[in-house]
Amino acid sequence: MKKLLCIVLLLVAFHTVCIQAQAPVNLFDPFYEDLSIWEGSGLINDAPSIRPYPLQEIERLLQIVMEKGDAGQRRKAAEYQARFFQRPFHFGGKAEFNFASPDNQKQFFITPFGTLNYSLMKFLTMSAYLSVNLMNTLDNESLLPAYSYSQKDIADDAGNIGKLKLLPAFNTSATFGTAEYYFTAGLGRTSYGPFHDSGIFISRDAFHAGHFILTINKKKWAYNQVLLLLAATNDHKGSIGPQKFLASHSIDIRPLTWLSFSIIDTMSYGGRFEPMYLIPFSAFFLGQSVYSFPDNSLIGLSATVKPIRGLRIDSAFYVDDIGLNEILKFKDAKWRLAGEFGISYTMPNTHWFSFVDLNYTFVMPYMYTHVDDDDYNKPNYQNYTHHGSPLGTNLDPNSDRIHLKLKFRPLHGLDINLSNTFIRHANITESITDISMIKDYLARQYTTDGSVFNHPTITGRAQNGGTDWKNHAFLYSTPFMRQQTIQYVNQLALDISCHLPILKSGGYMLFKFGYVFEANINPGVGQNIYKATKTNWYGQKLSNITDDDGNTGEVAIRKEAARQLADWRAKAIGKQFNHYIRLSAEFAY
Repeated sequence: MKKLLCIVLLLVAFHTVCIQAQAPVNLFDPFYEDLSIWEGSGLINDAPSIRPYPLQEIERLLQIVMEKGDAGQRRKAAEYQARFFQRPFHFGGKAEFNFASPDNQKQFFITPFGTLNYSLMKFLTMSAYLSVNLMNTLDNESLLPAYSYSQKDIADDAGNIGKLKLLPAFNTSATFGTAEYYFTAGLGRTSYGPFHDSGIFISRDAFHAGHFILTINKKKWAYNQVLLLLAATNDHKGSIGPQKFLASHSIDIRPLTWLSFSIIDTMSYGGRFEPMYLIPFSAFFLGQSVYSFPDNSLIGLSATVKPIRGLRIDSAFYVDDIGLNEILKFKDAKWRLAGEFGISYTMPNTHWFSFVDLNYTFVMPYMYTHVDDDDYNKPNYQNYTHHGSPLGTNLDPNSDRIHLKLKFRPLHGLDINLSNTFIRHANITESITDISMIKDYLARQYTTDGSVFNHPTITGRAQNGGTDWKNHAFLYSTPFMRQQTIQYVNQLALDISCHLPILKSGGYMLFKFGYVFEANINPGVGQNIYKATKTNWYGQKLSNITDDDGNTGEVAIRKEAARQLADWRAKAIGKQFNHYIRLSAEFAY
């Protein structure tokens, strides 16, 4: 009884705090779903590539819909105008229940929250969100479909009440400027278009991070510059720490209302803060040449074509590293890149059928996996991760995905989404045959699970004990999806949401139901293939290596490798059929 009373008092106390809290513009807010519909229908053609948007830009976008949209589109825009601008403070609560089988995992959240969207003056706005979450467990792999990540920005801490957890979540931003020129500083999630759900550049699926965003948005072109303050981990996903950064800038060109294309330049680095990457309209790769190329540079291209109203064709490429010399000679080469292609049709006017969207994503082997230190226990500042998870698409390297989504809106405020996702993934380490690499995999605990932490570089040690050579896997080839053991995942999903506005306050009531049926074939592919069971082999000549059966040299290495590989294959194969159910109710006044 005393524990229950303490919980109630704490919730009341935190709820009082939340009433005075500030609220953000959240990338999972229904506003962005409707914005995608307005963009697909051709109502909006000049939204910046970088999200989230400040109040200045949201106000401009809503005004466009109010002026050009039909009655249903104007009604939606008016509801968002009331929520964001009618009154600065909103407070409320959310209850959520999640269930996953066959493990019968259960999760619940009770979340009082407070939000703020406030204009301090004409050119200065603030948005913030504070919640306190009472739960039985945090999101984890057993509660989420494969290749999915939590949408909650909750850091695990020692906030326990018996078997329950009581943890806060906080996002905030302040923006100075107009809709045409603005600078934002904040803590939250970001994404870069044209694919915002799980794009290959910067994905909203990544955990929230500190960010600084500079945007110049003209009718025919736009410039975006972003600095993300990331959390670094080592290649075993442990020891989260600071001093990792992602600097990015991009130029969007919109010569016609139905045509746009962009180039994005990105640098992942850490261990220091580098002002060189704050220089606008520069080339990061050439900038780092001043220091003899110490960091990881990526470059991307994207394009959008709208041949007729409602029809949209998108494409994007992101290049990490390619064997340019071999490509120019028409030879086999390394292609460490990711790509995404999509075609969608959105009803130009309000209709019970909103849109259909089909896209394909691929991630080549070793894309996003750079490493910058020979010591695998140190933070990796160059791989494309944040807080232990991918910063771009949620697919692992050496994967591809086909995603089909249909959206229906039979009544105003009622959304029904149907989707099917088919994913393939293979562990690139299964194709490694180089004896020196295999020896190091058996002697040192490298990550060999085929994830973004599984990089292609190993470091060898000579007899004198010094580090004097490196080896790189597949420098002159790209064995994309050519492995013997392949994982196949199919996810059929139904999502229903009912959004009811509260006209008096600009608040809302939101009810959601979600169901995913997942078939996962060969679910163990993402486990480490090799384990460091022969640490005494490290730095030894082949002639000095002997196993327990008296085999020596390459014979001993290949025998141990074959044993571990066979054991991995036996555990990797199999079938799983999973069900995921999500129920939630949310209220904001």
